[in-house]
Amino acid sequence: MSSRVLRNLILSLPLLTLACGEDEEALMIADLQTDLSTASAIIDSLNLQIDEVNYLLDDARARVDSLQEVDQKLLSTVQTLNRDVTKFRKLYSQQQQKNKQLALEIDRMKVEKQADRQTIAALRTEADSLNTQLLEAHTSIRRQSDHIRKMEVDLAQAQDDLETLRRAQFEVRVLVATEGFLKESGFLKTSRPFGRGFRKSYELTRKLNPADSMVRKVPIGDEMPLEGKLVAAVDHYGALKKGEDYILNKEGELRTLTFGNEMLAGTDVLAIVKD
Repeated sequence: MSSRVLRNLILSLPLLTLACGEDEEALMIADLQTDLSTASAIIDSLNLQIDEVNYLLDDARARVDSLQEVDQKLLSTVQTLNRDVTKFRKLYSQQQQKNKQLALEIDRMKVEKQADRQTIAALRTEADSLNTQLLEAHTSIRRQSDHIRKMEVDLAQAQDDLETLRRAQFEVRVLVATEGFLKESGFLKTSRPFGRGFRKSYELTRKLNPADSMVRKVPIGDEMPLEGKLVAAVDHYGALKKGEDYILNKEGELRTLTFGNEMLAGTDVLAIVKD
C-alpha cells in the first residue's frame, strides 16, 4: 500500500463514519484497524529493504570507485534515492502520527459508544420505572373513582335518610287498632290503679316500627282519617289530652284526628278504637 493510498484512506475515514450505521461503523473501524496494522508492517518491511539497498550501494560504490563516470551517475542516483528516502521517512513519520491520532479517535468512539449504551440502558430503566408508577397511579385513580362513586351513593342515601329524619321530627308515628289487638301484639298495657270504679289507664309498652305498613306517619297539624270511634290516644307516658294534645273532628261518618302538640313530634302514639 502506497503512502498516497494510505493518506486517502485516512481522509475518507470521517465520510465513511458518517455514511455508515452503528453496526457498519463498528465493522469499518475494525477493518481500518486491520489495514493500519498491515500498512505499518509494509512500511517496516520497506525500511528494511531500503537499508539493504544502502548496503548494496555502498558495496557498488567501492567496486566502481575507479570509474569516475559511473561513480558520478551512482552518486547522482544515491542522492536521488536519499532524497526519496528522506521524503519517505517524513511521510512515514506523518503517517505514524496519523495512525496514532486515528487509534485515539477509535478508542474515543468506542468509549462514546459504550457511554451511549449505558445512557440508553439508564433511560430504559427510568422508562420502566415511570411505566410502573403510571400503572400504580392509574390503579389508585380507579380505586379512588370507585370510592367516590360509593361515597356519592352513600351521600344520596344519607340525604334521603336525613330527609326522612327531618320529616320524622315533625311527624307522629300512629298505630290505629283495637284495644284487644294492641294488647295481644304487646303494644298496649292497661290497668285500673284505683279500682274498677275509676277510669282505665293506658301505656304504650313497645316501640313502633316505622317500616310497618300499619304505622302511619302524621305531620303535626295535619288531619288523619280515622276508621271507627276513638277510645283513647296513648303514648309511653299514658293517655293524651283531648283538645290539648289532639283534636277529634267528625263530619257525618268521617272522623279525623289532628295532633296539635308539637312535643309529640317524633314520638309513637296508639290510636285505640272500638271493636
